[in-house]
Amino acid sequence: MKQTVTIPSVRNTQIPCTIFTTDTEHPGLAVFVHGFCAERTEGGRFEEVAEILSKHGFSSIMMDQSGCGESTEGFESYCMRNSMDDIESCISYMTDRYDIDTEKMAMVGYSMGGRIASVYVTEKDPRFTVLGLWAAAIMPFEELTNFVSAPDGHSYYEEAKEKGTAGFLNFFDGKILPLSREFFEDMMKHDTLDCVKHYEGNVIVVHGDADITVDVSVGKRTYQTLTTDKKKELVIIENANHGFGLWDDHPEQSKQLVDRTARFILSCF
Repeated sequence: MKQTVTIPSVRNTQIPCTIFTTDTEHPGLAVFVHGFCAERTEGGRFEEVAEILSKHGFSSIMMDQSGCGESTEGFESYCMRNSMDDIESCISYMTDRYDIDTEKMAMVGYSMGGRIASVYVTEKDPRFTVLGLWAAAIMPFEELTNFVSAPDGHSYYEEAKEKGTAGFLNFFDGKILPLSREFFEDMMKHDTLDCVKHYEGNVIVVHGDADITVDVSVGKRTYQTLTTDKKKELVIIENANHGFGLWDDHPEQSKQLVDRTARFILSCF
């Protein structure tokens, strides 16, 4: 069953969430983490995976991060520490209410959400035994060139240190977004390649070979960095850009993304 709920954050704000529940006595749990300036369902694809999983004994939760989707917070609150706090709050909400089988937990992250998820499952909560990475930004901060320097060459981070926030030109919609000093410091603090290297669970990496936002080479390097002795799978979707068909009317690409992810998660339990 699909429901919309709001969950209190540690910042005394409300986290808008969509949850899927199942009649299974001790359900597994899937947690979905959206990308930069996106919304909690990622164009409905997270919901599609959750719907499939619900038929096989999994509950799911997806949340709008600070300043995104239906969040009432300003975008200056968007940073990894707040996102991970909200993930923790959402997990607690689900485990407190639905008698979750904590040996059956998966996390799926898209783009920047994949970056956040890779840190969360290694540094915050080792109970997650499946990690799904969709076009994930698993790379050193200096390779995130759009966030490092503005079009005129000045440093966004230096601007944020001086003013509290930097006026970031969002390359997706052309809007100016306030990125906080904490946003940059969190991005630089965590070595996401090292996180995936030391992650011991099952991993599926999905990338489009026409992605110009996070190049397909990033996905391939992420997969090659894995040292887990559990299941791992690399899926390269032909002709898919960063939207996996959502931006250019190729629903077959999104279907492949959804089906391969759901199938992988279920195969791990």
